[in-house]
Amino acid sequence: MAQFKADDILLFVYVVEEGSFSRVSVKHEITMSVVSKRIARLEKALNVQLLYRTTRKLSLTDAGQALFKKAKIAQQALQDAQDVVSVYGSDMRGRIRITMPVVTANLVLNQALTEFCEQYPHIQVELRITNRFVDIIDEGYDLAIRTAQLEDSSLVARRLVDSNWVVCASPSYLQARGRPAHPDDLPSHHCLIYKYEGSGPDTWTFVVDGSDYQVQVHGRYQTNALDSIKQGALAGFGVGYLPRAIIHEELLSGQLESILDTYIGKKLGIYAVYPKSRQPDKKLNLLVEHFRCALQRKRQHFS
Repeated sequence: MAQFKADDILLFVYVVEEGSFSRVSVKHEITMSVVSKRIARLEKALNVQLLYRTTRKLSLTDAGQALFKKAKIAQQALQDAQDVVSVYGSDMRGRIRITMPVVTANLVLNQALTEFCEQYPHIQVELRITNRFVDIIDEGYDLAIRTAQLEDSSLVARRLVDSNWVVCASPSYLQARGRPAHPDDLPSHHCLIYKYEGSGPDTWTFVVDGSDYQVQVHGRYQTNALDSIKQGALAGFGVGYLPRAIIHEELLSGQLESILDTYIGKKLGIYAVYPKSRQPDKKLNLLVEHFRCALQRKRQHFS
């Protein structure tokens, strides 16, 4: 087997991540022919085909998948090495890859991340906004923002803020269908159900007589987007269970009314999550603290 070049391995990772020779060519300012030749050189050195190439897309062979998984670890190790020494310079430098759900991004963290980038102009940020549950280790992310309990022992979580939720409906719905006085009244109402990847049964959590109380709700409308539930509630289509932060203005204006306030038991923590194997460096700690302060300010505004 011929000796392969480490730079070709890193270029292979870029090609897989971008899904295109042309995008790598533009992003890294090298010609497409050079990208193609270096990938071909790597395949020749390893004596395996790594990519299936068509005019429309690239896909990985089994050998390519195996190499990519290990090469990502090597790429991250190089990035970590750079990050360790970057804190000794006068400027904060490096790259941070982040993933977070849509509602959290829209709530405050999009703006907070922009402010962070303005404050630290030499830090590169790559943000992926998705409601999909992302395996941050396998997919090479430095940080995830999540609003769920941490179960994976290979991850470390830092609680940023508690997210308080509200059961709500429009005045028109309550006038037509009546106002629930107890959680047990909800099964007779049309509920707007938040369903996301990994979510359990259609149960809503309350506190009755000091203990957790689960109610199974029913409804024809289910979605993985909290904003869609908000719009359904505003339209008078049903009862929603939503974070107070995203309906604050509508509650103040009277477009929505909170109900069952004395029984509310849903309070999810918003966490910054990172791999246990990668202790956060200075720039990542700064970003997490920046997010925490932004969310705390937002919560105080809504309380």
